[in-house]
Amino acid sequence: MRLDENQKRVFNEFRLNKRASKADVSLKVNLTHPAVTQIVRKLCKSGYLKEDEEKRKGPRGQPATIYSISDKNIFVGIHVGRSRFEFVAVELTGNILKSVSVAVGFLQQEKLKSLSQQELDHFLAAEELSGRHIVGVGISTPYFWEGWQSLLPPNNVIDQSWSSDLVTSLFKVPDVDSLIVENDGSSAALGELTFGTGAIHKDFLYVNIGTLIGGGLVIDGTLRTGTHGNSAALAPFPVAQSHLSTAQSSGRPFEPLLRRASLYSLTEHANRQGLNLDIASLDTITCAATIQCVDEWIEDCSSALAQFLIGVWSLIDIESIVLDGALPKVVLHKIVDSTLSHVQSFHTEGIITCDVKLGELGSMAQSIGAACLPMLSMLGRPPTMNSDH
Repeated sequence: MRLDENQKRVFNEFRLNKRASKADVSLKVNLTHPAVTQIVRKLCKSGYLKEDEEKRKGPRGQPATIYSISDKNIFVGIHVGRSRFEFVAVELTGNILKSVSVAVGFLQQEKLKSLSQQELDHFLAAEELSGRHIVGVGISTPYFWEGWQSLLPPNNVIDQSWSSDLVTSLFKVPDVDSLIVENDGSSAALGELTFGTGAIHKDFLYVNIGTLIGGGLVIDGTLRTGTHGNSAALAPFPVAQSHLSTAQSSGRPFEPLLRRASLYSLTEHANRQGLNLDIASLDTITCAATIQCVDEWIEDCSSALAQFLIGVWSLIDIESIVLDGALPKVVLHKIVDSTLSHVQSFHTEGIITCDVKLGELGSMAQSIGAACLPMLSMLGRPPTMNSDH
């Protein structure tokens, strides 16, 4: 069921208030009680609302029926990354029913074709999703699939024919009302806006340290994707050459941010020392050589991020910087602290700096954000806005 404008207004009131009566909502949306009653009946029938067992005592002693968000309807988010894909099922309340991450190496077209629908079907058949109705599907992917191939392992180069249309064609979900595709950095920022930092900040730059590095820009509570849908493309931002002993100089005075602030740069630093890192376990490592390797990278990464942030603050008067990614929280905390320390070495006269804080969604931000795309579209809130609006 696609919601019309009045239905969206009524549903959003229940969503904002968690639990409410028809009389409560009627006053808020400026619709008659009979009109709200009819809408609520349809929303209950379609699985968007449910009637609570508990009643509220009315002004004349008559119990008022209370309604809340139903858990029947769900949204599926799919993140197709450069080395893995992820699936998540999210309720309208933001509750995550199930999430799965599948590592497949750097994605080659034929391999992904053979695995994508198989893995999605397996995910949708999970017991946790039994009896649920999928309203919409969102897919997040890198904006430039063919970008940065010089950094990828030689035997795992992504086919240049990759595109968002091709990725969309890989996944079939029957009877869904909408399927929306967005770049992964913007999707992650949208997830943070909807279920994380957005509860406090309405203006922030989101930075995600993953295989490479990306982000999204939120202004006035809306994700701003830009004229071409590629705002906050952080990877090529120029920073000084790395100070790591293992760094290979390009012969240029500057290099892209991703060469110093990404999982690629961390694993390269470790590999050149003969170390094999498990990114997910960096918070529990005990090997002295590995600890030193990670600490060296954190210092180099945060120095580059400080240079980047000075550039950001020179251009945008922003409320907050949100840093997140696939790294354990303890490592991200160290990066934030070290970055703020490096910022102190710059002249900041004439610019206004802001708080740098950790995101709340972690490594699943891109897939959760993907699920938010059809969810917000259904609720009548544009999930993204380009500069033409």
